[in-house]
Amino acid sequence: MAVSGYGFKPVQLLGGKAFSGGTIREFVVTPAAATNPICTGDLVTTAAGVVLTVATAPAAGTLSTNSPVGVSVGVRFTDPVLKQTQHAQFLPATSTGYTNIFAKVVDDPDVLFQVRYDGTLTYTSIGNNCTMTFVAGSTVTGNAKFYASGAATTNTLPFRIVDIVASGTDQGTGTAYTDIIVKYNWQVHAYTFPTGQ
Repeated sequence: MAVSGYGFKPVQLLGGKAFSGGTIREFVVTPAAATNPICTGDLVTTAAGVVLTVATAPAAGTLSTNSPVGVSVGVRFTDPVLKQTQHAQFLPATSTGYTNIFAKVVDDPDVLFQVRYDGTLTYTSIGNNCTMTFVAGSTVTGNAKFYASGAATTNTLPFRIVDIVASGTDQGTGTAYTDIIVKYNWQVHAYTFPTGQ
């Protein structure tokens, strides 16, 4: 059984610079495009300026509909019942009637993220690359649930392991895990491609 992931948590900037969380870009979301919930910690991409969740792991060096522009850290919208602006952990997939919808996104390509790895890694894995296994986010907590997997030296894998945080056993599944710090590999983040998205 797979580990319980929590998506990406922004923790620092590349080079040891502090991440204050102060620069968050808001992207438009349309109800018709939001066929999956947009949860805190989800990788997101854009299509014609509208934000969508990344469905499958991107490949380094290939611009695609899954090339991320960043990580969602919440949403805001006008609730169809309350008629007031709401700030929330996630946007439900069935957001018909919601208006003025925006995803709050950490879009800096130099941000480092903490993510759970499915399995046990040691310091010898620092410098390896990895991919992500995507799982639908939680509509209870509003958090993403995808996790890292497949550590290897393969140059098309989208993320580089830069540090190990901690290891343990998932209380829900009994699966061994390691929390790791990762960065985008070159030409994974959409902003690092010369071709527009």
